[in-house]
Parts: sequence; structure tokens; C-alpha cells
Amino acid sequence: EGFEKRKENGRKAGYFFINKLAEIGVAANDTLDIVCHSMGFAYAQGIIEVIKGNYPDIHLGGYYIIAPENACSDYVNPTDWDQIWQYGSDEATLKREGTPWLLDGVAPQCPIKGLPKEKRAFIPETEPQGFVESHLIKNYGWIFKRTEKEKGYVSPRK
Repeated sequence: EGFEKRKENGRKAGYFFINKLAEIGVAANDTLDIVCHSMGFAYAQGIIEVIKGNYPDIHLGGYYIIAPENACSDYVNPTDWDQIWQYGSDEATLKREGTPWLLDGVAPQCPIKGLPKEKRAFIPETEPQGFVESHLIKNYGWIFKRTEKEKGYVSPRK
């Protein structure tokens, strides 16, 4: 219920956003990147829905989804994006290894529907992890240290 409410609020923001795009003269085929965290995933999903419906030719560049809340409540189409990543806890491995206390307890990390496991980048063992630590955006600086060969690498915009 909460996810759907945030997504609906995202749709409202999406209409506001496309009006602003029109005001500033953004071309319908420009590139859009989206970064979201936690509850912002639901909000971003609503915004994206409206943008795609009103700017069908917009180029979707990168979608970077960090520690999403209720990630398995919605669907993404990876082929819509040049790059797409879900960042967060590796719930299956941490539970299997008997270290569930390292999981994100604020927004437990279930996989986003439609996103293959290859598009999930998990918190490295060398980074802060725990009930709260695995969720805090300040602990995701490791994303920008990824190399091209590592999952979660963010390609620089050309």
C-alpha cells in the first residue's frame, strides 16, 4: 500500500517534471539518468512511467537504484536503459552464510522484478554493513570506485 502511494506521488511529480522540461526546452530525445534511494525507488517508478508516456523518444541512460525499499513490488525493463543497477545487501548469501545481521534492516533487499541478478551489485565485504549501515546513502561511495569489470560500474557520460 505504501509503495503504491509513493509511486502515485511520483506520477504527480512526473507531470510537474515534464511541464518543467517543456518550459526549459528539453528535446524529446534527450538523455535521462535517474538515481534513487530507498523509498525514492517507488517515487522514481511513478516519474519514469509519466515521462515514458509523454516523451516516448526520450533516451533512458542510467538508472541507479540504491537500497530500494520494497524493490520486489515493481518491475523494470532493463532493455529500456543503457545502464541499470540495483545496489544493496545480498540477502540470499548473508542468510546462507549465517550473517543476517549484516543485512539492510531498514529496507530489506528483495530483487526488483524483471532485473536479472547480473544487474545487482552487492555491498563489498570491506564496506560498512549492518541493520542501519547497509541502508545509509553515505555508505555507498564504493559505487564510484568500481572498475569497468566490476558489477555496478557507472559509465561516464560521453
